Amino acid sequence: MRAILLLLLLYPLLEIATLVTLAHHLGGGLVFLLVVASSLLGIWMLRNQKLGALITLTSVVRQGQQVSLYSLLWPLRYALSGLLFAIPGILSDVLAILLLLPFKGPKLNTMANPGAMADDVIEGEFSRVDPKRGDSQRHLP
Repeated sequence: MRAILLLLLLYPLLEIATLVTLAHHLGGGLVFLLVVASSLLGIWMLRNQKLGALITLTSVVRQGQQVSLYSLLWPLRYALSGLLFAIPGILSDVLAILLLLPFKGPKLNTMANPGAMADDVIEGEFSRVDPKRGDSQRHLP
């Protein structure tokens, strides 16, 4: 519990230190524009969260039956990265970019019985109707 409290206190200090160091090397105006641009990007991402769900849906459709766990968590990662972009600072921007990277995760099988569709045989009964006679003949396998 103390480690989490220490991280919460240390995080703003690290953000300020990186902003000051970057402003010293690049200039204050450029760092200010970077912070404003990343905040606007974060706000835009949070307003357009439907885009994350749409990206997830299209990737699931493209992959067929093999779905990655990380692709299912994409809308959550997208929203969290939007929140991190909205927070002013360089460390939060780096974390947001890392969340947006397309990591491959373990594959999840979406079918209940993966061996059921292994063969191309469908078992069942059928009946053939002769249009001329109007009767049906029942065929069993």
